[in-house]
Amino acid sequence: MLTEEVRSEGVTLGRNALHEAAAHQKRNWVRLTYACNDRCIFCLDSDTHDGEMRDRNEVKEQILEGRRKGAERLILSGGEPTIHPNFIDFVRLGRRAGYERVQTVTNGRMFRYPDFLKRSLDAGLQEITFSIHGHTAKVHDALVGVKGAFEEEVQGLDNALADGRPIINIDVVVNRGNVRHLPKIIETFVEKGVREYDLLHIIPFGRAFDEGKDTLFYDLEEAREELRAAFAWSRKPDMHIWLNRFPPPHCEGYEELIQDPYKLNDEVRGRREEFKKLMDYGEALDCRQPERCHYCYLEPLCDTLEEVRSTLSSADFEAVRHEVGWEAKQGPVFGGDPASTRRARLEQPEAGRVRLPMLSASRERVAYMPVAELAKQAGVSTLILVAERVADVGPALDGFPAMRSLHLELGDYTGFAAALDEDGRLHGRDVLSVRAGSAEEAEALLGLAQSFEVRIELRRRNEAWLFGLEELPSRLAIVQPTYERLTESAHEDVDWEAFFRDFRFEPPVEGVPHCALGRAPRASVKALDAAMLVDSGAPEIFRYTKRYIRDRFVTKSLRCGDCAYDLECEGVHINRVRASGYRVMRPVQLS
Repeated sequence: MLTEEVRSEGVTLGRNALHEAAAHQKRNWVRLTYACNDRCIFCLDSDTHDGEMRDRNEVKEQILEGRRKGAERLILSGGEPTIHPNFIDFVRLGRRAGYERVQTVTNGRMFRYPDFLKRSLDAGLQEITFSIHGHTAKVHDALVGVKGAFEEEVQGLDNALADGRPIINIDVVVNRGNVRHLPKIIETFVEKGVREYDLLHIIPFGRAFDEGKDTLFYDLEEAREELRAAFAWSRKPDMHIWLNRFPPPHCEGYEELIQDPYKLNDEVRGRREEFKKLMDYGEALDCRQPERCHYCYLEPLCDTLEEVRSTLSSADFEAVRHEVGWEAKQGPVFGGDPASTRRARLEQPEAGRVRLPMLSASRERVAYMPVAELAKQAGVSTLILVAERVADVGPALDGFPAMRSLHLELGDYTGFAAALDEDGRLHGRDVLSVRAGSAEEAEALLGLAQSFEVRIELRRRNEAWLFGLEELPSRLAIVQPTYERLTESAHEDVDWEAFFRDFRFEPPVEGVPHCALGRAPRASVKALDAAMLVDSGAPEIFRYTKRYIRDRFVTKSLRCGDCAYDLECEGVHINRVRASGYRVMRPVQLS
């Protein structure tokens, strides 16, 4: 159970910081079975269920490999994990391997047997997530497709609570069949002592769409009262509500509950084979259908990916963005997801097993070219270079010999002035702009007798300097940065409404919407982000996802549809909204 009393480096962490730390924990999801003793109408990966138990040695290796790669939490899942004959052995292995936490996500029916529960806990099972989707047998059993399942699962939950050792939480898949009961579901199990709930919004995959599209999907606005009553539990002491896959605009008023964007990596990992086919062969995702995408949390990510692929195919961009050492900063792709492993394995010839269709041997791969070559052929000669030091610039430019102009974003500008030649060029390139993270850097860069623009980041620590300006430097612009974490945004972001109300100058501003700025912002340079691509120039889904989370995951209020600038406004980065809310978004009406 999470608690606000947890401390880190001597500082008591707030609830949002605790949730963030938990969301970013390195997890190894290990699927034990392709079988389940329920038949949930909303099952997302029913296409993988053939009744098989995964091989004991295969599971063992995945558990050990995850720990070798630094995973801190082991999550045993399914299908239904507890029906695997070696479930307890896998729990014991996880503890012996050194995982900080061993958890299972389960329907919990096996835990109605006290001896099975005891042996699981004795082996080292520390956290149990029960999937419960109703407060009564009538609601729950109808959704999971097994009469009597509710009674068995609640008995398992009661047994675990009575034992007192495991952390207990509950997953609820929110759909038309239970959304009206959602506040009552939480109330029912709070009375039993459960204080942590993950509310998972229904999405159109597997049986959920094939069989349940006419009965499971609902209008979030029509269910607004019940949803807000459920969300309100998050404000009570020692209560933890997590939202999973809920469309962000429908969380207004409870923006801190919006799913951490970091979890998009898990969503993408679960469909990595499909994304690979899209990148390698141009084979469209089988789920990309308007009637499905409308219900899917991944729709904006997929839409933006299509824009990136279109940019590559048309070479329609103004600059290339290159970040030195980006790959090393990210670390290895990790997290596990045997559902995708399962799909990949089914595509290989194997006697006696149903297979997904294989790609024809004659299928041609999509042709890509290295980004520097693509830019040269497109006549693009501007590079946005992100690096830590001035010394990194020269080696980076060796890979982009045709680039003649630079926008620089350096972590440290020490030695920059000395590196400029007498014409103000850097390594023979014109410097168009420099981005400064601090007021001290901005002031020093403005003090150079050069023509490049100085773009200062709009951060709290820079506010005093900006307000202290006696006149506006002609070369100064303001840019709003984005952050990977809610806590960074909460710590760094200024109050837009107050800042732009009181700031007496009108420099160019990027990254702030019209409604907050009070005038039109300057459009950012349309750039092809090389960090999304491998050396061949092909997009790679995990690279793309990480850059999407940092720079392109934006959102708008439901009110924004009434704004005169809606079509041209990108919105606001998701982590600023999670930290500060949608309140700044006020539709602009033309008089």
